[in-house]
Amino acid sequence: MVTGTSNSPQQPIDAYTRLAHLLRTPAPDRDALLDQLYEELLTRESRAYAAGWSDALTEARRARRGR
Repeated sequence: MVTGTSNSPQQPIDAYTRLAHLLRTPAPDRDALLDQLYEELLTRESRAYAAGWSDALTEARRARRGR
């Protein structure tokens, strides 16, 4: 986790399921809920960004081997 404050489970979970769970679980206040949602979105964005770089590197390696 980017912020280091996540208490999300280690096993992968569907994005919609996780966000629905966050929205249905009572939060101490509105700001706490927004912080949880922001943290979850940041985590997913970071993973997607890393996956994109991984895909780009794989394609670059393939292109070099093809020369």
